[in-house]
Amino acid sequence: MATCPKCGDYLGRNHHCWGGRRIVVGIGLLLLGALTGYFVPWLLVDGPSGPLLLVTAALGSVLTLAVRRYTRF
Repeated sequence: MATCPKCGDYLGRNHHCWGGRRIVVGIGLLLLGALTGYFVPWLLVDGPSGPLLLVTAALGSVLTLAVRRYTRF
């Protein structure tokens, strides 16, 4: 079966390629997850350290992209 040159998905009867819009949405969700992960420790801890904020921001972005890939939206 052939694959789409833009997204790499299989070219089936129900294939709808998002092209560049998919990349922009992915970057937007990555930034949203990172910002959420950065600000959540401020709600839980009085004075969070720099490494804690870095780790939670990275974890938020990775979890956001993983949920997006799993749910396929």
